[in-house]
Amino acid sequence: MVNAEHLDLIKQGVEVWNNWRAQNLLTRPDLEGANLSGHILEYANLDQANLAYSNLEGADLRQANLHKASLKGANLRMADLIHANLETAHLECANLEGADLYKTNLTQAKCHKANLSKAIIRRANLVGANLKATENSLTDYFQANMMRVNLYMANANQANLEGANLIEANLGLANFLEANLRKANLCRANLYRANLCRANPYEALLKGTTMPDGTIHE
Repeated sequence: MVNAEHLDLIKQGVEVWNNWRAQNLLTRPDLEGANLSGHILEYANLDQANLAYSNLEGADLRQANLHKASLKGANLRMADLIHANLETAHLECANLEGADLYKTNLTQAKCHKANLSKAIIRRANLVGANLKATENSLTDYFQANMMRVNLYMANANQANLEGANLIEANLGLANFLEANLRKANLCRANLYRANLCRANPYEALLKGTTMPDGTIHE
């Protein structure tokens, strides 16, 4: 349940909020279930904050620090997260439909069953992120660094993965129907039983890749 004092502080603006954080380094903000839809939270220090099940639809979170923050089940639909730090953040079952995550740091983020459909994740860092069973229809991962990402059983129907780094990624049982994999680096990735029907793998790197039929690409 949201802490009323913490909610009041963040609604006073980022300057007030960040000053309070600087003076209360050992306090973990509790904003669980808070309604912050459309709020301007650019550069906000939300490090390790509890934002589970909060409503951040359309919020401005550009360059916000969400390191290790809990955003489980949060509504981030159409939120602006450009250059935000979401390293090791918890985003399980969160709704990020249409969110802008351009160059966002999602290293080792936990996004199991999150909705990332139509999100812009171009050139973002997702090294080691868990995207198991995520929804990625029409998601734009252009040139994203997805090394060792877990996309097992994910739906990436018509997703744009052009130039993405998918080295050693787990893509088993994922759906890449009509996905754009042009120039993607899939070396040593696992594509076992993945659906590549009508996908575009033109100029993709496949050395050592486990193909959908279980064979290893030479």
